[in-house]
Amino acid sequence: KLRRKTAMGVFKTLGVLAVIGGVLIAVFPPPDVLKGLSSNHDHSPLEVQAIMTGFCLSPVIGMLLNERPEIETTGGDFKFEEDGDIENDDYAQASIYAILYAMYKNTPNLISNYGVKYQFTFNTWGITPVDGEGQPPRESVYAFPEKDPQRHGKQAYASLVTQPPAMEYKKKLGDTPLKIVEIGCGTAAGANVITREVHPTAQYLALDMQQAAINTCNEIHATEDNPGLTCQVVPNGVGNGGNKAPVADSSVDFVVISETHIADIQIGDLEKEIFSEIKRILKPGGLFLWGNAIPTRVWAEADVVLPSMGFELVNSYNHTKGAIVARDEDFDRVEGVIDQLLAPYPIMKAPYFGPRCHKVGERLIANFYRHPGTALYLKMVSGYDSYMHQAWKVSK
Repeated sequence: KLRRKTAMGVFKTLGVLAVIGGVLIAVFPPPDVLKGLSSNHDHSPLEVQAIMTGFCLSPVIGMLLNERPEIETTGGDFKFEEDGDIENDDYAQASIYAILYAMYKNTPNLISNYGVKYQFTFNTWGITPVDGEGQPPRESVYAFPEKDPQRHGKQAYASLVTQPPAMEYKKKLGDTPLKIVEIGCGTAAGANVITREVHPTAQYLALDMQQAAINTCNEIHATEDNPGLTCQVVPNGVGNGGNKAPVADSSVDFVVISETHIADIQIGDLEKEIFSEIKRILKPGGLFLWGNAIPTRVWAEADVVLPSMGFELVNSYNHTKGAIVARDEDFDRVEGVIDQLLAPYPIMKAPYFGPRCHKVGERLIANFYRHPGTALYLKMVSGYDSYMHQAWKVSK
């Protein structure tokens, strides 16, 4: 009886807190998680709690749970409550990544399905080697140990910068350190792997628009024992509004773009501005190393646009099958990640609001991570999206 009364008391308390929270949010509405957060601000744990509570009590939850008019989806017949599909018009890139990076930082001690403790820093789908006709050679994937919790992301980054043209270029440099710039580095987890394990003498500048991500980089990656890595924020991102990369003309050997939102819909004006910046900072013969899972038709657009801007394609690997298998292999770990990322927020346990919000949070995170069964995963399976690694050389 005592246990039952205690449970009922907790249940009632959570219900009262949810009602009070709803009243406060009606009077002092928090920013919209999907569109209203700034990439220039690193949200504190207390701010994240307030933002998540506001999100859970907001009408957005009902809207995403299919309580909205039918919308046209891209790449398949999707419904959010089933496969986590969210269209690009439903969110702002700067806002959604601001909350994701804050949540990663707010949950620093994750435990993998193998019992390994780690901090979630790879916001990366990744790849794994696979056999079969038409697949890239197994040696094209730079392999990491099976029990490494973030091995698939590490493999994606390491493999991107060790494509045959990149290794040939490095060989010609001899003892001269590589100069690398990454656009859209996130927490620079990939840059950290490259500078510590793959190209340890490289001078690597990692750029991102998210202040929270760059702060994480400077706290755990660009440390005294990794002097080759520098992380720097570019407010609103390179190419946006004419923003320049803070790098001199013709001074860089490699420019890296890995799994960012660049060209995730089309090659538009912003992408052309970014490509122009890449060409400006690359040395003659320097390499643009690009890896991502984006619509197959966008890769076809790149085959036209990049040569017109003075680039020559010198290597291309289709890692789509390896990316699908990587997500399958990572299933158990990601299930645990989602639960652990949502655990710190008491609102998730509130009556009515909690289960609905937990479902939305789970679907959002799973889909952004291309978890099996989600819309973004199914787009790779169908061939609507292709995961490519390419090397483009400045040709003029």
